[in-house]
This record gives sequence, C-alpha cells and structure tokens, in this order.
Amino acid sequence: MTRPDSQIDRPAPDLANRKIFITGANGFIGCAMAERFRALGAQVGGVDLRADPDNNVVAGDITKPQDWAGALDGVDTVIHTAALVGVAYSLEKAWTVNVLGTSRVLRASIDAKVRRFVHFSSIFAYGFDFPDGVDETYPVRVNGDTYTDTKVNSEAVVLAAHAAGEIEVTVIRPGDVWGPGSVWVVAPITEMRKPTGFPLPDGGNGIFSPVYIDNFVDGMVLVLSSDKSVGQVFILFDGYGVRCADYFGRLAKMSGGTIRTLPAAIAAPLAEGLGSVLRRLGQKTELSAGAIHGLNRHGTYSIEKIQKMLGYQPLVSMDEGMTRVEEWARAQGLIDA
Repeated sequence: MTRPDSQIDRPAPDLANRKIFITGANGFIGCAMAERFRALGAQVGGVDLRADPDNNVVAGDITKPQDWAGALDGVDTVIHTAALVGVAYSLEKAWTVNVLGTSRVLRASIDAKVRRFVHFSSIFAYGFDFPDGVDETYPVRVNGDTYTDTKVNSEAVVLAAHAAGEIEVTVIRPGDVWGPGSVWVVAPITEMRKPTGFPLPDGGNGIFSPVYIDNFVDGMVLVLSSDKSVGQVFILFDGYGVRCADYFGRLAKMSGGTIRTLPAAIAAPLAEGLGSVLRRLGQKTELSAGAIHGLNRHGTYSIEKIQKMLGYQPLVSMDEGMTRVEEWARAQGLIDA
C-alpha cells in the first residue's frame, strides 16, 4: 500500500510559463493531465469532438484542423492523445484517424510554430510477440492488427518531422493505463456482469502491463519539464507485469462478475463474432480477435530509460489503485454498493 496522496512526493516543476494544448482533451488521460498541468501553473486547452468551454476545450475533428487551428496560437507544446483506441475499427477508419489525423495535427502545429509535439503511441507498437523486458531499442512491428499497425505508422510520421528539424518531438509508448473511469476498468466490468462474461485466453496467463493514471501523469510531467526528452521515445508504465487472471480477477471479485477462460484459438474467433454482432446491434463493445491477442501477450517492458534519464518512479501500487477503483465504481453505480 502506498502512502496517502498528501504524503506522496510527486514531481512538481513550475509550469507557469507553459501553454499546453491536448488533443483528445476530454478523454480519461487528457483530463487527468490537464488537471495536473493546471495545478502546476500551466495554461491548458485542447480539442475534442465535444467542446468544454469551462476547460478551454474546443470542438473539432483532428482530421480537419483548419476548423480549430486558431486555438494553437501561442501554444508551446501539443500533446497528441486523440486516436481510435482498441481493435474494433476497420483499417481504413483507424488509419484515417490515427495516421492521417496525426499528420494533420502535426502539420497544424508546425504551421503555428509550436515548439514541442508529444505523440502518444502505445506498447502495442511492439506487437503481441516480443522478448520479455523489451526496451526502446527493440524495433516496432506491424502484424496485421489495426491498432498496432496504425500506431507504428503514426510514430513514423512524427519522428520524420523531428528528423527533418521541423518540430521537437517526443514519442510516448504508454502501458495499460488504468484507474477510476478508464477503459481497462469500465469495459471489463461491464462485460463481466453480462451473462456471456469476460473472456480471457489460455487461462488468463497473458501479461497485463499496468500504469496507474496518477503514475502516468507523473511521467508526463517529467517529460514536459525536461529538454532531455526531446527526440526521445519512452516506454511509460509501472515497470512490472501481472497475469491477466490476477488483474481482471480483482475486478471480477469486486463486481461479482464472471471471467470465462478459453484457448486463444477458440476465444479469438468467438470474441470477433460476438463483438461484430453486438456492434451491428448498436452496442459498444471491445470484444474482437485483436482484443484477445492483446490479452495474451507473454512479455512485458522496461522503464529503465525513463527512470535513468528523467527520474521517473511509479508511486501508486496495484493494491492502492484497486482500492480507489472499487470506491469509484461503487459511487458510480458500476458495481453494487
């Protein structure tokens, strides 16, 4: 168990002279970053599909920056989080948002003379089959999975601009970002409470690579406050892997939900078929073959680079995070009070 928040020595650089713009600003990660950056003195705005005037968020589509690019005036740092996350989209749709959209936000940032561009990729850029403890020197890999491939492609777009001297770029490869309100909490609990249950392949022996949201934002504060991060790629998570059966098992226990384990060869096509049916019926679900493969990764990643270069240290433990998630889920009515 970690210490209470009031006793945690979090990174607290002065960001009073910074003007930061976040794409996907209304999202789970975007909101958490904005709140912390403002607390450190930064002026923060952003763009999302829905406007939030109270938080300086304008409405817009990242593939059409001409509609909102005026909001980049005076911005020194763009943090690009907006993307179609997950595996339940066609390649064409995901490429349009995740690759073409990234390129257009990048070009708008360059035109507005933004100094730094922080791009969110994913640990999925390594694919589903990689050495345990993989680090930033290991090559990324396309594998036919829509989310993986578009993240690999989007990295190439922004790193090329940095290499050309057009803008200072940092690429972040987040781990499985979780916490109250995250997709790694809401989606599995929702599926667990359905009669079909939540499917885990191969006995839940795949590896989940968690990063609690507060720890992730700590890492982002360090990235923003150091010029050492310019031109770098960083893996950012809590530095350890847990069996999927353990992580999702905790969610099942607190929610009274059901986990069903099947061989991956059966679970993948089953999830793909059921997910397709549910989506055609207008129901939102992450069930798909790619989701099953993502839950069957057998290695994890190294955070040695960001620890040594920027001093990153995850502070909130899995136990503490789960306590906070359960309190939030009961308050929200996601699980029984």
